[in-house]
Amino acid sequence: MSVLSTAQESPIQTATQMARFEESNLQFELDGNLSESVWQQITPYDGMRVITPDTLAESEYTTETRIFYTERGIYVGVMNHQPTDSLVARMTPRDTRLERDGFVVGIDASGDGRYGYFMRVNLGDSKTDGTILAEKQLNMQWDGPWDARTAVVDGGWSAEFFMPWSMMALPQAAADNRPIGVYTERQVGHLNETWSSPPLPSTANEYISSFRRFNLQDIEPRRQITYYPYVSATHDAVRDDTEMRVGAEIFWRPSTNTQLSASLNPDFGNVESDDVVVNLTAYEVFFPEKRAFFLEGQDVFSTSPRNVSARGPGGPTTMLNTRRIGSSAVFDVPDGISTLATDLSAPSDLLGAAKLTGQNGNLRYGTLVAMEDDMEIRGIDANGESVALQATGRDFLVGRLLYEDASSAGRRSIGWMGTDVSHPDVDASVNGIDVHYFSPNAQWIFDGQVMQSDVNGVTGNGAIADLIYLPQRGRMHRVAAGYHDDKLDLNTLGFLTRNDLMHLDYNYVRDESNVPGLRTRNTSIFWFNQWNSNDDFVRQGVFGTREYTFLNNHTYMASLRYYHRRVDDRLGRGSGDFHVPGRWQFVTEWESNPSQELVYRLKLDADSEVLGEAWTKSLAGVSYRPVDNFSFNADIEYTDREGLMVYRGMAITPNTKLRNGRPS
Repeated sequence: MSVLSTAQESPIQTATQMARFEESNLQFELDGNLSESVWQQITPYDGMRVITPDTLAESEYTTETRIFYTERGIYVGVMNHQPTDSLVARMTPRDTRLERDGFVVGIDASGDGRYGYFMRVNLGDSKTDGTILAEKQLNMQWDGPWDARTAVVDGGWSAEFFMPWSMMALPQAAADNRPIGVYTERQVGHLNETWSSPPLPSTANEYISSFRRFNLQDIEPRRQITYYPYVSATHDAVRDDTEMRVGAEIFWRPSTNTQLSASLNPDFGNVESDDVVVNLTAYEVFFPEKRAFFLEGQDVFSTSPRNVSARGPGGPTTMLNTRRIGSSAVFDVPDGISTLATDLSAPSDLLGAAKLTGQNGNLRYGTLVAMEDDMEIRGIDANGESVALQATGRDFLVGRLLYEDASSAGRRSIGWMGTDVSHPDVDASVNGIDVHYFSPNAQWIFDGQVMQSDVNGVTGNGAIADLIYLPQRGRMHRVAAGYHDDKLDLNTLGFLTRNDLMHLDYNYVRDESNVPGLRTRNTSIFWFNQWNSNDDFVRQGVFGTREYTFLNNHTYMASLRYYHRRVDDRLGRGSGDFHVPGRWQFVTEWESNPSQELVYRLKLDADSEVLGEAWTKSLAGVSYRPVDNFSFNADIEYTDREGLMVYRGMAITPNTKLRNGRPS
């Protein structure tokens, strides 16, 4: 079966006119029940096919989807038919992935497969959302101002969605013909299946460009302005110090395709805290952005699929990591002065930030400016006297231009992005050019980027490239390459796990459905080669993994991995490189049907220490979910470790700055 056949098998491919109603004429309550009269005036559609496993078979139950729009936004109502006693509802925090009943609505706001949004509500009203960039780059950091509710009804369950126009970036379009794409997806927990319309399995390259097409008329949302003022007070009992803060965040959309946002004297005290990570490696940990101001409209600043995933060596590679803005200040601590590590690592206060994003035809653009306030902490000198240490705040500037052409089959784009950080001790700028290609036959995807950094007069260069080839659905070849010289420095405003690295990796994935006695069988081979400028391999090996899903939805995985002999040029932290011998690793895992109330799992991991001592880890666990809003997990783990490597060398103090994995 060809790759294109997945989209061609969709029951509706031509654009249809979406029903429109006046908001003032609706008597609508978003409660999950399709009791409003407006739903009865709309003809439902189905077209669901099984995409997990990717058999593309017709769905077992009927799914009736209805959709209409008003001057405020889009409404979606869905009736999910299935036996009531088979419903699986599990309530979790936002953006939690779990086996259960759920429904997804995807919106291609660009109308031609360039960018969009996905929103999912699970039975019980738990939500997941994110943004989409071509072709299927999902960014789940975004939390949008949409809403949805679910309800258990006779013959299954239903859901209602409302997505306001104000949350979407809409390109300029003719008043009588605005194209938009819609995708619907349904997860059926007790079957351990996912269905979608159009049928777009993950084993094919196509996604947002193949959404179901609708035409809309008379959509020109009025200019909207939203603001969030705040007043806060903080009292430090240790220092007997009280601080008052007053500020606001403002979001203004003067037109459908432009948004201006500003944050004045922001207070991010209500932002979700980061997970606690004990990092014993020589590499910096990447933390995702969680502040709403920096998340809104951030996708225009995406330059590569590696920005939000660990496709690259060690983690994301990105020119813009907004977590640098407002991070710990740059203090110069004189000899003989002692300070608290928590003071040195405390976040900087922002004076303000502003961001402009928009679109003009095929050109998308964005700019971001931010200014930090000066910081002051207390230190203790050799005589025990208190001294004041001051740090000047940094100024940040980001610019982005992206030209995208999706007028014919396939898609092509080229973009530029530049960043600048100004500080008395730091003068850093980074520039990059990125190119992207999606072939008309949906078999080839290419993403590439070249970068140059200039930090305090030191220039570095780098390049990354990803090539994906799908000769047919269920088979994927991916080649990833990269070059980062030892002077490349993205970490003043971006994120790079390490420089002085070249890599050439290959990944082959084969997904098979309808194998006799199995639901699915997945095979993966990953071969990686990474070396430094001394031509020393710093990471090299090959992984082979096979995973089975049985007819009863139990799963079994086995992975055999070989790590070739290599050189570690980072863990020594300046005290010297050392060789690491080659080693084998075997990992196997079994789990029972995840849709059941009681789930069992077993895992065995046979590996060895970096310098050779063997160790084996075994785990047995159980999960119990008797009701929707309660879960209990218990694991027993046993580790047989013959030796533990403890590094003794250069001490890393709070004042030691790590840059690209090396002390500076």
